[in-house]
Amino acid sequence: MRKYQIAILTISFSLFLGTLSAAADLQNGFMQYKWGDNISQYQELTELYAKKDVIYYSNPGESYTIDDISIEDVIFGFYKDSLFAVYISINALETYDRIKLHMKLKYGLPDTKTSTKDHLTTYKWKYKGVTIKLKTDEIEEKMKLAFYYTLLSRDLKKDNLGEIDETSFRFFPIDKTKTPRMVPFLEF
Repeated sequence: MRKYQIAILTISFSLFLGTLSAAADLQNGFMQYKWGDNISQYQELTELYAKKDVIYYSNPGESYTIDDISIEDVIFGFYKDSLFAVYISINALETYDRIKLHMKLKYGLPDTKTSTKDHLTTYKWKYKGVTIKLKTDEIEEKMKLAFYYTLLSRDLKKDNLGEIDETSFRFFPIDKTKTPRMVPFLEF
């Protein structure tokens, strides 16, 4: 019985230390990408979209894991060439539920914002200079996880560019004033 208690304490302590180290990592950046780093440090990223001082990039060949969940659709937001945000598209409800549980365990209960009109739900956590948002659009069945470096995202909002992600549920923003180029998916 004593060995069983020691084993449980050891496992609990190592999980606690793992949580602390992952949280400390988030404070500094996302995976190997550090908050505030200049885009010139990441030659492997491919530009997706730009609007004024905000440019979005991805690394198509790279995948990441969060709580043993493999994630491939990751967008990096740079404001004035400095990393300020990371957006992750979530493709399965099971993945969404696991990420939500993972975030609750690491960062506590979130602030919750629900719009019955738009059928949007946003869970929001703040941790040491990083704002984390987990969003769902029930009508379009889209889900995403976003990390914002508060220092730079605050500057972005001051420059009136914050609406790029906040007013839209799209995975990566598209300029509303431009008509997108249509590419046929199927032809008969």
